[in-house]
Amino acid sequence: MKFRKLTALAGASLMVLGACSATPGASGGAGGSKGTVYIGIELPQQGSELAASEPIINGIKLAVKDAGGVAGNYKIEIPNSVILDDAKDGAHDPQTGAVNMKTLATNEQVVGVIGPLNSSVAKVQIPISNEAGLLQCSPANTNEGLTKPEFGAKDVRKANPDKINYVRVVTTDDNQGPAAAKYILEVLKKKKVYIIDDTETFGKGIADNFEKYLTANGGELVGRDGVPKTTTDYSAIMTAAAAKKPEAIYFGGVTATGGARILKAAVQAGLADVPYIGPDGIYDGSGTTKDSFLNLAAADAKNSYATAAAVGDYPGRQEFTDKFKKEFSKDPTGYSATGYACAQVVIDAIKRAGDAANMKELREKVRVAAVDTSVTYKSVIGEFKFDANGDTSQKIISFYGFDAATKDWVFKEQLDFAK
Repeated sequence: MKFRKLTALAGASLMVLGACSATPGASGGAGGSKGTVYIGIELPQQGSELAASEPIINGIKLAVKDAGGVAGNYKIEIPNSVILDDAKDGAHDPQTGAVNMKTLATNEQVVGVIGPLNSSVAKVQIPISNEAGLLQCSPANTNEGLTKPEFGAKDVRKANPDKINYVRVVTTDDNQGPAAAKYILEVLKKKKVYIIDDTETFGKGIADNFEKYLTANGGELVGRDGVPKTTTDYSAIMTAAAAKKPEAIYFGGVTATGGARILKAAVQAGLADVPYIGPDGIYDGSGTTKDSFLNLAAADAKNSYATAAAVGDYPGRQEFTDKFKKEFSKDPTGYSATGYACAQVVIDAIKRAGDAANMKELREKVRVAAVDTSVTYKSVIGEFKFDANGDTSQKIISFYGFDAATKDWVFKEQLDFAK
């Protein structure tokens, strides 16, 4: 695995915007003649969580617009009643997410759901969507235990362990965690690392993967702490960490579970010049995005880096950026493109499912069509397939660094674990 800036993907003849999307009247019939179906959205929409979710929601809506609001003989809508918020008190909440998924599963017009953002929420939602046979596509979940049997995924989808309904268009933390460690060791040339995680499914899991690669490849763990997201004061923890003289800090978690607060405490403890690296949970917008990591960290973000579990440099990137900015008057950030790609998956599955006698039958046909391992999706982020577990064949981790001039993340390079 080598770090490189990719300008094209294998099989680079890619259709991008609207690639998997139907056009009005496609599939040989009048668009909408068989009725209206809903695509549900389940993402946290409060505080720092909104900074990560809003670009995804906009990406989804743009994909539906580019499809003409139609797939095959069905009209597609996303009414506000199926855009549900799993945040509570400003941060994602698994139990709220579970209630939301039950609401979506009982709405017969919902034939697919895009979300959630956080793996801990997905872990409680998948049993519900799996039992209901409801297609779920995540643009951001990365914990490997959600899909891979060797990590316990069949226990998550207990009702129908061999009936896949959950897919994702980002790669997993057994790639993302090691990639960050490899970047620290080989690009930043740092060996002594302090790790802090938020104790949640995603945060602890990715930190575990990071630590395994670090210690197996010449790095030194100088200390590690697990601190719950309810923590408000990290000063004592980071003062103790500073005494261990780390050359880099790795954070496992998201902005809402301490990302920026931990960095600011580290700076106060004398670690301002030490690189601070986090996963996609802190890659949630620019310094002008309210409550994003860069917005909250401000000037203290000067030595910050973030990974994203998806391709960062892809054919059509500028086209997508231009179209997104024209529609929403802002640049796409975070996982906006993967939100678009998830919508493309659902739209394409509805088209290939064909007509159904009723909504229950259509939901199952859409699920079957979406998880078909023989299908190659030609999406905004490039070509990919889903494997037997619902994981994408794109296994790319992208790296971003803070740019003081623009106060934004700037793409550095990417690492392809499929190579």
